[in-house]
Amino acid sequence: MAVELIPARPEHVADLARICHLAFNTLHERHRVPPDVPNEEVGRMIIGAVLNRSDYVGVVAVEDGRIVGSNFLLFADEVCGVGPITVDPNVQSRGVGRLLMQWVVDEARRRRGPRAQVRLFQEAINAASLSLYTRVGFRWRDAAALMQPRPAAGDDPSIRPLAAEDLPHVERLSAKHYGSSRANDAAALLKMGVPGFLRVRGGKPVGYQLATLFGHASGETNEDLLALAAQTARQLPPPMSVVIVPMSQASLFSSALEAGFRVAKVLNCMSLEAFTPLPGPSLPSIQG
Repeated sequence: MAVELIPARPEHVADLARICHLAFNTLHERHRVPPDVPNEEVGRMIIGAVLNRSDYVGVVAVEDGRIVGSNFLLFADEVCGVGPITVDPNVQSRGVGRLLMQWVVDEARRRRGPRAQVRLFQEAINAASLSLYTRVGFRWRDAAALMQPRPAAGDDPSIRPLAAEDLPHVERLSAKHYGSSRANDAAALLKMGVPGFLRVRGGKPVGYQLATLFGHASGETNEDLLALAAQTARQLPPPMSVVIVPMSQASLFSSALEAGFRVAKVLNCMSLEAFTPLPGPSLPSIQG
């Protein structure tokens, strides 16, 4: 029977959480890298959060009445993000992933036109997905390091929790250093309870960070971002404080290493549209 794509709905959470865990864990165990989704509960948190946001749209792949995968598109801001995309390891290499990726390309262009800006981060260890994403039109743009920050030794008085009234600062900083505003996504993350932090220097907000792989950060200087990341790592458990550092921001990466940040693995930034590296200093989300 052919694979059918149907809209993702809340009643699919249990199946999608199981597949999310299996798909990522199988890959990470094979290559002996730290797991992003170590159990089904983490998978449920990820899929549940995505399904509950109105600025995501998703589809579920069904074969012979059984759910075998899913994919999502984030369209909160100008640049759309892909994922999480997951396929049951038992049916991988049978075309399910290609159907799910072609859907996300078509959906982005339907919503934003033929020049839709769409980005994702691909795991460098996964040669199959690199080939798949390239076949549907994505192109490699940059490499990045997924890093675990060293926690700050003490509280930093220049850093405080990020609040909804700080979103104009998020908009200004992300537009300048990421290249386009990420304020809508930030608003949704804050509403969901994702921790965020703001750095104020000389009375002026100079950097922000939203935690987790789905969060992002921008700052006026490398030091602003590193201070935010270190303070986030002090406040939150390691899985919630990881950051993505683009290799095109060479001075930021070098400074992070000098500050004791540890590289966990390498990611590839890919996009559909012509891509200019992030102006920086900026830490993108796992969706680009």
